[in-house]
Amino acid sequence: MRCAAFLLTLLPVAPMAQQLSTTEAHTHGAGRMTISFEETGFALTLEVPGVDIVGFEHTAENEDERADVAVAISDLSRPLAIFEVPSEAGCMTATANVALVGDVFVHDQAQSSDDAAHHTEFQADYLLQCQEIALVTSIRFAYFDRFSRAERLVVELMSPDGVQNLTVERENPVLNLRN
Repeated sequence: MRCAAFLLTLLPVAPMAQQLSTTEAHTHGAGRMTISFEETGFALTLEVPGVDIVGFEHTAENEDERADVAVAISDLSRPLAIFEVPSEAGCMTATANVALVGDVFVHDQAQSSDDAAHHTEFQADYLLQCQEIALVTSIRFAYFDRFSRAERLVVELMSPDGVQNLTVERENPVLNLRN
């Protein structure tokens, strides 16, 4: 029952297939992540341009591109392999939902409305349960090791203490959660 209640508290935090707003610029190399901590675990949402993960932004057009997408979805479906937390915390993946959303409308403010583009975007929602959530003191982003085109993630960190906006970059792939 406690697990079900925990899941229900996180669902509004992790919407899937959310389109980019027309006021947000589409930036290659940069994705967005939300991390929401609760009593016994945390939820992650991830939105990343397709080019950062598989090297192209269009819908997969051939077998090689479809294979690249399948491998990327498989890799992204193992959140604790790409977003590493201290093993002492005893975390496990409760759910992992990953999709490549095609034709996400992107409009950069510098473009005229005729120049608006359509792109693909990887979107993922994860729910992780931990035996000792207090021991989740950092997250190492092996994500950057796996996806060589990714340069940074803009992170919104939500906890009972409030909301913080942070950036994790390839050069410093560890998010310190002790503060």
